[in-house]
Amino acid sequence: MLKSINSVQVKGKTILVRIDINSNIQEGKPVVSGRLKEHAKTISFFSSKKAKTVVLSHQGRKGESDFVSLKGHLIELEKLAGKKIFFSSWEENFKEKISSLKEGEILLMENTRFLEFESIEKTPLEHSKEKIISELASVADYFVLDALSVSHRSHASVVGFIPLLPSFMGPVLESEIKNLDKALNSKEKPRLLVLGGAKPEDSLKTLNFFLKENKTDKALISGVFGELFLVALGYKFGKKDSFFESKGFLSFIPEIKEVYKEFNSKLVFPKDFAFDVNGKKENLFVFNLPSDFISKDIGENTIKEFSEEIKKAKLVVFNGPPGVFEEKEFSVGTKAVFQAMKESNAFTFLGGGDTGTALNFLGFSPKDFSFVSLSGKASLKYLSGKKLVGIEALRNSKN
Repeated sequence: MLKSINSVQVKGKTILVRIDINSNIQEGKPVVSGRLKEHAKTISFFSSKKAKTVVLSHQGRKGESDFVSLKGHLIELEKLAGKKIFFSSWEENFKEKISSLKEGEILLMENTRFLEFESIEKTPLEHSKEKIISELASVADYFVLDALSVSHRSHASVVGFIPLLPSFMGPVLESEIKNLDKALNSKEKPRLLVLGGAKPEDSLKTLNFFLKENKTDKALISGVFGELFLVALGYKFGKKDSFFESKGFLSFIPEIKEVYKEFNSKLVFPKDFAFDVNGKKENLFVFNLPSDFISKDIGENTIKEFSEEIKKAKLVVFNGPPGVFEEKEFSVGTKAVFQAMKESNAFTFLGGGDTGTALNFLGFSPKDFSFVSLSGKASLKYLSGKKLVGIEALRNSKN
């Protein structure tokens, strides 16, 4: 059973809380995101309850430009939480720093991926034997996992404390799980799955699960994912065909054909697309393919059909924008779909990742929808019926 940290008294207790403030880095500074804002609320909440809070998170990957210290994140967290936050590197005597915390005080530990063992996939028990993990656990009372977005990774700071300490889900994770379960198990009809984006592998798994487990009545498919369905039906896009091939996307065609064969009555594809014709936007129907130009958005007729389907729905599960929303001319489809969901009376669940980026970019707020996940890949895995290692470790915790 998943236990909430709200079920225990935290006053005077030392809590290790694993959050996810992994951010886009611009000019050496983290860009304030929904994750930073929501996790700042968790930290502030623990502080207000007089807990001693030790914050753990990662940033970037070794060898990449965004693999930086969390000192910049500390500045943003302090502003958002409205609290003074202390900092410790892994080279300092962090046990002493933690032990000297007073009630309500907060300590942010350095980037967990600065630890060589952090990103190695091991079991919770194996990770619990790492010296730094056991040292941190020795000066703490509870462990709290508060980020769905890292729960699919069996990393040390995600699962290593669970065999050593009473472990709980935090408020952000609890909200994610509650809304994911609602999206998966709603009985209100019609239920609608809306999938787009440029990562067909994850979308295909989610679509397969929703259709086979009868969790949706209809699926609207767009973006690169929708284009691949049309390729599977024999359409040639022309210039874009080489893109599909270079990305290895054609390997999904056999599975897409199987999905279409079994569930074609539930599938809705684009009827037309907006193409970039030498810098100008032109609408082209599917039956006029192939083209010497690149498709970048769903077309006017598809926008109308998708919007009408969304307005009729009682449940909408959305992941992946239908077009290249970063370009104004080709953001129309994404904007229209968001607007239809905003105006809908349905329970609207939006996955994170590119969707969250698109919302911000196009001027929408998470408050415009029933729930917007802070997680991309992990939420899609959950929606595909997969078990997430962090969640399962919490569920099976003996402490």
